[in-house]
Amino acid sequence: MQNFLRLDTVSLTYYSKTMETEALKEVSFEVNEGEFVAIVGPSGCGKTTLLSLVCGIMTPTKGKIYLINKEVTGVSSNVGYMLQRDYLFEWRTIQKNILLGLEIQKKLTSKNIERVNNLIEKYGLKEFAKSYPNQLSGGMRQRAALIRTLATDPDILLLDEPFSALDFQTRLNVCDDVYRIIKKEQKTVLLVTHDISEAISMADKIIVLSKRPASIKDIHYTNMGHISSPLKRRETNGFAQQFEKIWQELNDYETQEGTDSITQAIS
Repeated sequence: MQNFLRLDTVSLTYYSKTMETEALKEVSFEVNEGEFVAIVGPSGCGKTTLLSLVCGIMTPTKGKIYLINKEVTGVSSNVGYMLQRDYLFEWRTIQKNILLGLEIQKKLTSKNIERVNNLIEKYGLKEFAKSYPNQLSGGMRQRAALIRTLATDPDILLLDEPFSALDFQTRLNVCDDVYRIIKKEQKTVLLVTHDISEAISMADKIIVLSKRPASIKDIHYTNMGHISSPLKRRETNGFAQQFEKIWQELNDYETQEGTDSITQAIS
């Protein structure tokens, strides 16, 4: 498999007039072509910051990031970014929302419009193409947001907790939906999530980050690529074991912090 994305000892420090805050410390990992990689870690550890670095919005303080063997030095159309909310414009139809990225990139050609219309039909939104966002369910809005991200035909998709605003039942269904579309389009994915179950059910590889400054604590391989959907993955015998292992790694941070606080109080 071709190496799509590589982070080489990436560190990031925020500077202000009075202090500096180390957010990431020597983070190195690779994402291969067609791989679905999830990132989990304690709240505030820098997961979303990593996505900002990968897409070129931010620049590392140290280290380098390479996308398809080229150093990332700024924002690139090779990267598609799907945020926590769908951010569909209520005054634009679903079709026009999906075409927005191509408009911004000045690539609104007849060929690209035809491709988008094919995606809309392929993934069940044809009858809603002329509808407005407030006429769609939460799950369908997320599907439209994903198709909008795919419309520019990026090499890699960055997903920043794209299901967090949905209720649990809808979330399960949308995970299946999004996973199916991504696999059909053969895209490489980097997902940030707080949900361990979500990470195991969707990803080929899970990167566990430490508390800030974030470094890589562990990397897990789910070995479930042969299972066709996230819902079916949740039903396997190994799912609970993987959950427990990752949960324990994340919980260790809280346990250690609690122990340190008690020790300081006693001393």
